[in-house]
Amino acid sequence: MHMQNILVTGANGQLGQAIKLIAGNYPAFNFIYTDYQELDITNAAAIAEFFSQHPIHACVNCAAYTAVDKAETEEEKAFQLNFEAALNLAEACLQHSAQLVHISTDYVFDGRYYLPYTEND
Repeated sequence: MHMQNILVTGANGQLGQAIKLIAGNYPAFNFIYTDYQELDITNAAAIAEFFSQHPIHACVNCAAYTAVDKAETEEEKAFQLNFEAALNLAEACLQHSAQLVHISTDYVFDGRYYLPYTEND
């Protein structure tokens, strides 16, 4: 059986590190860990190149601008990472028939909604 590649972006952050800790429990998957040094997800061309070199089955986006107190003064940086980068990944996943898992925090969604969240929420 062919091992499926799971791209984990933002792998050096808290969430990415947590995924690294449990990845060994899933030997059927090959986890490819990247952070901005290996893959600039704000750059759509860089993502397209990466996806063309590595067949990706799924992408877990752990990258985010999380400095909530600075987001208003660094609005462009927050927008690039939390919106444009996520859009870039979504488009690459769509083009390559890969699943995208995008993680949010309780600053955005508190998890109390009784139905699954949608893109419009």
